[in-house]
Amino acid sequence: MIEFIGKFDDNVSSNLNKRFYKKYWWAYAIFSILFILIGISGIIFREDRSDLYAGIFIIAFGVLFTPLTMTLTHFMQKRFNRSMSILSPDTVETFRFFADRIEIIQKKGDEYVSTTSARYSYLYMVEETKDRYFLRISKSQSHVVNKADLTQGSIAELNVILHANLGNRFKSNDR
Repeated sequence: MIEFIGKFDDNVSSNLNKRFYKKYWWAYAIFSILFILIGISGIIFREDRSDLYAGIFIIAFGVLFTPLTMTLTHFMQKRFNRSMSILSPDTVETFRFFADRIEIIQKKGDEYVSTTSARYSYLYMVEETKDRYFLRISKSQSHVVNKADLTQGSIAELNVILHANLGNRFKSNDR
């Protein structure tokens, strides 16, 4: 058995958002470039002074698109996190990996306990990074396991289990 014991707090959602930005940086770049090009074409092919101002505005929006999107996402995520009482430094999350199944236990004092026991087919995909595992249960939902929270077993043992059970649905370390 390989076991990780950690907190289920704001860092979980923060790690998921960072992972998303890292994987889809190219989409943000494309949208920024598109806005900038539209703004430049508006300036070059302007018919009057208002087209110049619109072009400048669109270029500025293109430059600020990624920081604005990231800031808005950050504030929306903070608001969502506050509405979820289980997402707290008081909530302990335990992941146990066995040869044939995974157990996930979330416990917040005597207020809340949740136990999930499932075969590896429960997982859509597992992505390993330098510091954590993203146990994806769908394209938009994921558990986050911090490698620093390892209490029993080894990372190498876990990778063998994940590869044996998931095959090519286990993406080992960022390359």
